[in-house]
Amino acid sequence: MLGNNPKVSAIITTKNRCALLKRAVESVLLQTYKNIECIVVDDASTDETEDYCNSLGNVVYVRIPADESRGGNYARNQGVKKAVGEYIAFLDDDDYWLPEKIEKQVCLIQKKHNGLVYCGRRYERITEKGVSFSDELPHVELQGDMSKKILKEICTVTSNILVEKKLLVLCDGFDEKLKFWQEYELLIRLAQKTPFFFVNEALSIYRVDLNDANRLTNKFYSWMESVNYIYCKHAVLYRKLGFIGRLEARTIVWRDAVARCKNAGLQRLALQNMLLYLCISFPFKIKNKLVRIWASV
Repeated sequence: MLGNNPKVSAIITTKNRCALLKRAVESVLLQTYKNIECIVVDDASTDETEDYCNSLGNVVYVRIPADESRGGNYARNQGVKKAVGEYIAFLDDDDYWLPEKIEKQVCLIQKKHNGLVYCGRRYERITEKGVSFSDELPHVELQGDMSKKILKEICTVTSNILVEKKLLVLCDGFDEKLKFWQEYELLIRLAQKTPFFFVNEALSIYRVDLNDANRLTNKFYSWMESVNYIYCKHAVLYRKLGFIGRLEARTIVWRDAVARCKNAGLQRLALQNMLLYLCISFPFKIKNKLVRIWASV
C-alpha cells in the first residue's frame, strides 16, 4: 500500500507515429496507479497525431511547431516544463508499459527515499519471420551508489525510468546536443546526485523493429560522435576511475558498436570491435560474475 499518492507525470514524445502512439497512450491511461497525468509532446508531426490527441479529454497535448523543432531531447525537456507531477516517467512512442509499472515504482521510490528507480524490460523484436518476446532484468549490482558504476554499464533506458522532477530539473534535464545515448548521459549526471534502485520485473515493452533500415541505432558514425561527446563532457569522472576502470568503461562502447556496425554494413569494423570487446571484457565479466554470486548469497 502507498503511504501517499504523489502525482506522476508520464511524458510521451512523438513524431509521425500515431498508430504506435495510441498503444503508448493507452498503456499510460490503463495504469493501476491513478494519480497520473499523461503528457504527449508532439514534435511537429504531419500525420493525424494532433487530431488524435485533441480527441482525448484526459491527455495534455503539447505541440512543437516545425520552426521550433530541435529533436527528441528538446521535446522531452518541454514535457518536463509542462509537468506538474512530483515524479516524471518517460515513455518513447514506440514502447508501452505494463499496467502495474508506475504503481510498483512509486512504492519502491517511497520505500527507498531516493530520487530514481527503474525496472526491467520485455523486448518486442520484429523481424521478417514475425514478432518474438524476451525479458531482460537488471543486474543485481546495478543499484545503490551508481556514481562510478554508471560509467561502466548502461543500466536502463528512457521508458523504464521514474525520477523526481526536482532532481531532473537540478540536473538540467536531457542534453539537447545528443541524438544517441541521451538517457545514458542523463543517468551519469543523476547518479552523482542520488542512488538508484530497481523493480526486478519486466514492466515495459521495448520495441525493436529490425526491418526498419532508418532506425537511429543504425547510424554508426553519428553514434560515435555522441559517444566521444559524452566522454569529453564527463572526462573528470572518467579520469577518477584510473586506467583499469577507464578500460572497463570502454567495453560498453565496443559491445554496442558491434551491433551498430553490423546494421550499418560495416562488417570489418564490427569484427574489430567484437575482438576488442571479447578480449578486454573477459576478466571484467569474471569479476562481475563473482560480484553477482556474492550478492546473491
